Amino acid sequence: MSFRLGLLNPNTDRRHTEAMAGVAHATLPAGCEVVAVTAARGPASIESQADAAVAVGEVAAMVIQHPGLDGYLIACFEDPGLDAARELCAAPVVGIGEAAFTAACMVAGRFAVITTLRRGIPALEDMIEHRGIGSRCVGVLALDIPVAEQGADHPDTTAAIVAAARRAVDERSAEALILACGGMADVARAVQAAAGVPVCDGVGFGAMLAYGLWRAGISTSKTGTYAPPEPIPYTGMASPSGT
Repeated sequence: MSFRLGLLNPNTDRRHTEAMAGVAHATLPAGCEVVAVTAARGPASIESQADAAVAVGEVAAMVIQHPGLDGYLIACFEDPGLDAARELCAAPVVGIGEAAFTAACMVAGRFAVITTLRRGIPALEDMIEHRGIGSRCVGVLALDIPVAEQGADHPDTTAAIVAAARRAVDERSAEALILACGGMADVARAVQAAAGVPVCDGVGFGAMLAYGLWRAGISTSKTGTYAPPEPIPYTGMASPSGT
């Protein structure tokens, strides 16, 4: 029996969807399938809270439109719609943000986060505090390069990530690094080789977390917090509960 992972990209950039799907597929055991899904509408990249608000609805829609998969990976670092997705299915659902933080805390005592735009720093700091790991983060460094210009197709951006990584290690004593953008996933190993410390990419590790939960027979609880949505009538749109 093979594992089928739904990789859900909440923005509309198919290039990033394909790159992240490649990372997930290369990480998973042989025979696993990655069903790569790109949001049908919404922003080309998620840079603001307004963008993230739209992405939440698209994540829910993608889960509803692709039922029956063995696990789902929300491929945006802010994990938009994570709790909603868990309400909508029994399969394991993992966010690449939570996966990256989990990996960093497992392999290092102190980590730094490298992100895209400066405006995203407060949201990342909130994520870190929410997880109770603020004392382990030595800083969030912004490249001031948007999501659309991340990935292996942009070698100048990769050079900027490497420079930020070296500053985090040399000046802030970071023992591991987190790349806070799904679009960076396909350059994670190159950054790791240059920085000399573990680089935690939530796409590859998140895919393995979803696989591990499935392989261990652990599904999402349907009692309490992640119970299916109540059958509430919606106006002007379909209800997630199908009513």
